[in-house]
Amino acid sequence: MHDTLSRLSRIPIYKRLFALALFLGLLVGFRQLALVGVTLVVLSRALGALGGFFGRLLNRSERVGVLVCLLLLGVLLGLLGLGMFHLGTRYYTELMALRSGRPLTDLMSELQNESLQRLPSWIRFDELKDKIPELMTPAMTYLRATGRVLLHLLLGVILAIIYLLDRKPVDDMMRDLDPESIVGALGRYFRFLGEAVVITITLQVVVAIVNTVFTLPILVLLGLPHLLGFTLLLFLSSLVPVVGNLVSGTVLIIAAYVYKGPVAVAVFVVSTFVLHKVEAYVLNPRLAARHVNLPSFVLIVSLVLFEHAFGLVGLFLSFPALYVAMNVAADLRSSSPQQAYMASEAAEESDTSEPDPQTAPKPHVTHKQGAAPSVKRTSGKKRR
Repeated sequence: MHDTLSRLSRIPIYKRLFALALFLGLLVGFRQLALVGVTLVVLSRALGALGGFFGRLLNRSERVGVLVCLLLLGVLLGLLGLGMFHLGTRYYTELMALRSGRPLTDLMSELQNESLQRLPSWIRFDELKDKIPELMTPAMTYLRATGRVLLHLLLGVILAIIYLLDRKPVDDMMRDLDPESIVGALGRYFRFLGEAVVITITLQVVVAIVNTVFTLPILVLLGLPHLLGFTLLLFLSSLVPVVGNLVSGTVLIIAAYVYKGPVAVAVFVVSTFVLHKVEAYVLNPRLAARHVNLPSFVLIVSLVLFEHAFGLVGLFLSFPALYVAMNVAADLRSSSPQQAYMASEAAEESDTSEPDPQTAPKPHVTHKQGAAPSVKRTSGKKRR
């Protein structure tokens, strides 16, 4: 049994199959950290590209360019925090002006009563009071989930920054791996997964830009207010495949009915329907087909099946799964059964310890005058 396992472990196809099983096991075992991995891959690619650009611009290394990017990002976050602080200070000043010497509890009660009076008549707040404990439980669950998501995002950002500032030893270690070993095949499969994540996000950003560019003129012609807010909503929701376009279209249809009436609703219904069909059946399959050599019908069926199996997350998993599966299949086909058989035969021949008597070198006896016969061994080459 041990000899069989040892012989199989030297065959390339079995090494890759074992690496594939280990790859799938790691994905299932650490699926809760998927957001950390996605953030690490995307941010390291984006910051690496920007760092290389700034490094070439300043005639410095990529590491210096990454530090410049981090400095600019820190300045932007600082300005954002300063703006939020200024806005909060203004609201606090207005609140203190409304207070005018009264206790703060009386002011809060007054604001609460005014808010309740502005609610529609069909919303019964007295009945909602009894359901507040029931509503708080899912709200706390969502808050905990949001905190976990933010923590994973922060962890991915930290790992990406550490990798970019000290990437040379990591890249050298990955290059030194034997491509025919189990660890080498495992690293290759994770590289396929990283490429699939980057391609998926890039394609979806392209789709979001196309949807925004084609919808923005409609918003301008109809004269809807809050143009910047609706544009951001359209772009961010379009980052979600298929479903995001429907969500943004529904919000815009409601806004069009509120501000412009039934005619604007008809315009948005037609535009949302056309954009959804173009995205689902033309744009997404055409863009994906540039990286996966499959018909558009197969890509659409995969999208439907993954959405049915995994819900909304399945819309993001469809293309990466196809991309990784096709690259892994090509990697397994590169180690054919004939090569595996030849590798097995070579391993068996190298393990034999007894030489063949027909091919073993024979002693050659020479006699010298006045000396005892001596034995001289010749090499295994034949004399001509």
